[in-house]
Amino acid sequence: MPYLGLRGNKLLFAISATAGVGFCLFGIDNAALGGVISSDPFDRRYHLDPTGQGAITGAYEIGCFFGALAFSFFGERFARRIVLLFSVFPLLVGTILQVAAYSTAQLAVGRVVAGLGMGAITTTLPIWQNETSPAHLRGTLICASLSMLIVGQLIAYWAAYGLLDKYDTDFTWRLMFSLQGMAGVIMAAMLLFMPESPRWLIAHSRPDEARYVLSCLMDESEETSVAVTDQVEEITRAVELERDSAKTWTDLFRSTHDDQREKRRMLTAVGIQVAQAISGSTIISYKEAIGMSSHTASLLSGYLQVFFLVASFGYLILLAEHAGRRTLFLITAFGMAVVMFVMGGLIKIDTKGSGIGAAVMVFAYQALFTWGWMAGVWVYSSEICPLSWRSKGMGLAVALQWLFDFVLLMVTPIGIANIGYGMFMLFGAFNLCFIPFVYLFCPETAGVPLESIDAFYVPGVDPVKESARIRHELKTRGGKEGVAAAALTRVITPERRQIGSGEAEKAQIE
Repeated sequence: MPYLGLRGNKLLFAISATAGVGFCLFGIDNAALGGVISSDPFDRRYHLDPTGQGAITGAYEIGCFFGALAFSFFGERFARRIVLLFSVFPLLVGTILQVAAYSTAQLAVGRVVAGLGMGAITTTLPIWQNETSPAHLRGTLICASLSMLIVGQLIAYWAAYGLLDKYDTDFTWRLMFSLQGMAGVIMAAMLLFMPESPRWLIAHSRPDEARYVLSCLMDESEETSVAVTDQVEEITRAVELERDSAKTWTDLFRSTHDDQREKRRMLTAVGIQVAQAISGSTIISYKEAIGMSSHTASLLSGYLQVFFLVASFGYLILLAEHAGRRTLFLITAFGMAVVMFVMGGLIKIDTKGSGIGAAVMVFAYQALFTWGWMAGVWVYSSEICPLSWRSKGMGLAVALQWLFDFVLLMVTPIGIANIGYGMFMLFGAFNLCFIPFVYLFCPETAGVPLESIDAFYVPGVDPVKESARIRHELKTRGGKEGVAAAALTRVITPERRQIGSGEAEKAQIE
């Protein structure tokens, strides 16, 4: 029975649960090493100094960078589920190498190999879930799945905390490394029963399969129903629109191949993902930077992860689809900048009271980051790229994010040791820089069908203003499919491609 007999919302929730296990895997990978790297059993085995610890930790980010980059170049050739399934293999090989490691070199190689799989998984999961979710639930479903990332971090952190208290042997860290492999196997098993992206199927000339998937996702009894047919036509229009646009990396640098303004959309996706990396979440993980003992810092980290999870549920219930991605990016970027500046000042004062204040600021930052730049970034960067460039754009954006994560991982401890509170001021300045970037280059995508996002980027119109116009039209007419189809029909007419910018805007208004 296809998809375990699930249809409609039940199938959407199953897809979200599958993606959630993948993001849980992401969280476990992120936190597993951090939970044991300073422990006595791990230290007795590897004798790593701070530089060695940074190198072992960074090896994973390097693997993720190359995994995401490989997806950017080759991912579009293969179905989304196939990419996810095959990405589990390097993850499992890397897990085995780490669990069985008796030398620093083997441990480093294992982390790089596991990172290759994780880089492809973190790139593909948001795309797959985006392309199988309806517009009005897209943000909520993806953010719900991303909340499992925090669950994974909680599992890894508290498992390490409890195991180290009971077992002072290599068993502890070997078991911690094995958790990522277990989660990978569970995700792969669930993927076997999930549908392929209907948008990928149509883009690769498999419309009959796409019709069946859409009928299941929309809970329509007939594959030829009006709702399914309208959806197929919308996606087909988007594919037609992109046929004359850039297809290869070489085309991307030609001015004659930019009908969908791929350059701007790619840069927007990259900018948003890199902004998350340099927003300050890395320095927040160094609790010793605000004058705490190692034990107190460990406890605070555990409590912070619990608070992180609670804040993410608040985001899901109240903000995910109601406040809008763009609005939250702007508000939280300003809030995070203020928090960083205040934290830097408190650390400069360096009293017991200022230390308590700095700890409070850590929680304030985590809330703002959760509501704006945690889940929202992964949703937005996979939405903003056109269908034919979604794999390339998302792959490049995530690869660069992993690269910046690696750089910051290596640089942040040195910066804290040398300029202390100045590092917080620097990250505060970074957050302020996000505001003009979002205001000028990031249109609102919440509640908009993926195919209508293409209409934001018609030559001659401002994407930010056009997004506001189309979203207003969607609300006033109440017909998502009709509005999307009308927008795309206007875009792909030959006359539309020939008129100038002023006439283009006039034609869209009419």
